[in-house]
Amino acid sequence: MAHWLKDRGFDAYAVRGGVAALEGRPPPLSAADVRTLEATGRALGALRDPRFRLYSTGVLISLTTKSVEGAAYGYVVLLVGGSAATLGVIGFLSTIPNLILALPAGALADRYDQRRLLVAFQGASMLVPVSLAVLSATDSLTVPLMGALALTGGVLGALSFPAFQGMLASMVPRRDLESAVAINSMSLHAARFVGPAVAGLLLATGGPTWIFVVNAAGFPFVLATLALLPATPSRRGESAAKLGGAISDGVRYVFGQRSIASLMVLTLLAGVFATPAIAFMLPAIVRFELDGGGGTLGALTAAMGLGSLLGSLALLILSRRPNKGGPILAGYLATALGIAALGASSSVPFSLALALVGGFAAVLFIGLSTVVVQSMSTNEMRARAMAIWAAAFVGVLPLGGLVTAALAAGIGPGNAVLVDGLVTLVGGVIVVALRPEIRWLGCAALPEACIAATNPMAVAVEANLESEPGLGEPRPTDAMAR
Repeated sequence: MAHWLKDRGFDAYAVRGGVAALEGRPPPLSAADVRTLEATGRALGALRDPRFRLYSTGVLISLTTKSVEGAAYGYVVLLVGGSAATLGVIGFLSTIPNLILALPAGALADRYDQRRLLVAFQGASMLVPVSLAVLSATDSLTVPLMGALALTGGVLGALSFPAFQGMLASMVPRRDLESAVAINSMSLHAARFVGPAVAGLLLATGGPTWIFVVNAAGFPFVLATLALLPATPSRRGESAAKLGGAISDGVRYVFGQRSIASLMVLTLLAGVFATPAIAFMLPAIVRFELDGGGGTLGALTAAMGLGSLLGSLALLILSRRPNKGGPILAGYLATALGIAALGASSSVPFSLALALVGGFAAVLFIGLSTVVVQSMSTNEMRARAMAIWAAAFVGVLPLGGLVTAALAAGIGPGNAVLVDGLVTLVGGVIVVALRPEIRWLGCAALPEACIAATNPMAVAVEANLESEPGLGEPRPTDAMAR
């Protein structure tokens, strides 16, 4: 109860036990409850549900094929006459919809049947790689067309993301939700590790057209999966005119909890400063700071991919922890330090080590953040909460790219990345100092139980039963939290 109240801005006390103990009733946790809590500790527990196995298989195939196109898209832009500046414009067009549409998309996903929304959005999304494949095969592909299709794909992706996250939660019992989110994150990073290798092979043997054909071929799998899954509950009783109110409710819900609000600030810092430093400046770091070429860039990318894959495996284990604040902060701070050190490095071996560690730490921060937001949100607010997370992380990426580009133009790419890393680090330290609640993410103020955050009625006061059975006065204990 203490954590639940303090997280919402109230001063509160909580002592082990509960109202039941004060009144002489049995403790609220039965043997079945204990077995349920133990089941949450199983990293792969979500795979016991056949619906989730079907869902995760379709999503894994789709993520892999999308990763193939994502890894090669910029290269194809250059092949059809684009420049380095064009790549920045394409990146802006593909990501800015997350900033504009994330909150409305979250409200839609919380209001309507998420499965039907996904069928509509994913069906429309399939037309984007189909169009690219046809244009490429007929030698009609141009930079403006690739920009327009990148924007279209970004819009449909932004509309799909909250519904995907909400659908994920509906596939498993709540006790297996953290396991499901961790497995989904592992699938994402496994796809990102495999996708670039497949893209390189296709470009070398088949040409750009096959990149888009492979991506288009992945959509029928996810559409078939969605068709086989049951519908999700919708709340159509609320009129569409209240969409703006639903968005406001979601913002108030997220920022009314200090720990999640603090996590969103860290996510925003990572989106503005940390991610652009790697997403946009890595080729420049290789060329101007490490005096390397394509081989060095490939090695750094592979090292980050391997670190991400290893991090996703660690995520399966760490997602079982009731308190995820510690690993999240460790991942965030290690990522910031790694980015700053990469900007200052002139050694290829040292940079490779930083890429490996940074990829590992970044996955811990990003993956555990999604686990926390999903598990600490109610069913009615989950899609909106994830939409806010997406806006804070992916939506601000174009703005962060502009900041990093301006820094690079003034002080060089290495110093720009160094500054990005230091700002990320200092910003995180300030957030922790001002909002120590972030250390409680997914946990209660009571470290031995860590259940008050999700079940506040389970923790209130402990009865002193030494005088009379069934009677007693509350007494302070070492578990008291203010």
